[in-house]
Amino acid sequence: MKTVPPSLLHRAPSAGPRRTCIGPALGARGFTIIELMIVMVVLGALIAIAAPSLRTMIVGNAVRSVTGDLLSDIAMSRSEASKRSQRVVLCASTNQNTCTGSSSWALGWISFVDADNNGQRDTVGTNEPLLRVKEAAPTSVQVNTSPAGVSDIRFRSIGVIAAATTITLCPAQSGSGASGRTIAVNALGRVQTVTVTCP
Repeated sequence: MKTVPPSLLHRAPSAGPRRTCIGPALGARGFTIIELMIVMVVLGALIAIAAPSLRTMIVGNAVRSVTGDLLSDIAMSRSEASKRSQRVVLCASTNQNTCTGSSSWALGWISFVDADNNGQRDTVGTNEPLLRVKEAAPTSVQVNTSPAGVSDIRFRSIGVIAAATTITLCPAQSGSGASGRTIAVNALGRVQTVTVTCP
C-alpha cells in the first residue's frame, strides 16, 4: 500500500483559467422588413382615419377665433360711440385703412371714429382715428351677412344702429352639417351669438 506524502494532502485543486462566452444575448433580435411594412401600413391607416377629424377641429377653432374677434370689435365700437358721443363705424376693409364698400368681411375690417357722419374714413388729418384693425381671416373661414351685402355697422353716439344686422361665419368648405356661428346685432346695438348648422 502506497502512502501519500503529507504535502499533497492539503493541496487545493488547481483552478484553470475561466472562459467567458461572448455572443448575442438570448432572445435579442431586430425587426424584419415585413414587420416594419406592417407597422407602416397600420400607421398609415390610423392617420387616414384621424386626418378628417383633425382638419374639422382646426377649421372649427378658426371659425370660433374669428367670431370672437368680431364680437370683441362690435362691442368695442358700440362702447366707444357712447363714450365719445360720436358715431363709430365698423366696416369691411381689404386694405385695413378705409371702408372698401364690399361685404367681404373675411378679408378684414376696421373700426374708426366717423366725425363727419358720412360712413367713410377720412384719412387726411386726425379727426377719424382707427380704433381697431383686423387682418384677413384664414381662407378656411367664410363670412356672410343678412341682409346680403351689408358692408358696415354704424353706431350712433348712443350706441344704437339704423337696422338689425346678422353676420354668419362658417367653414369655407362646409357641408355635412358643419357648425358655424351667427352674430346678431339688433337695432339697440346689443349682440347675441348662437351656434348654427352651415349649409
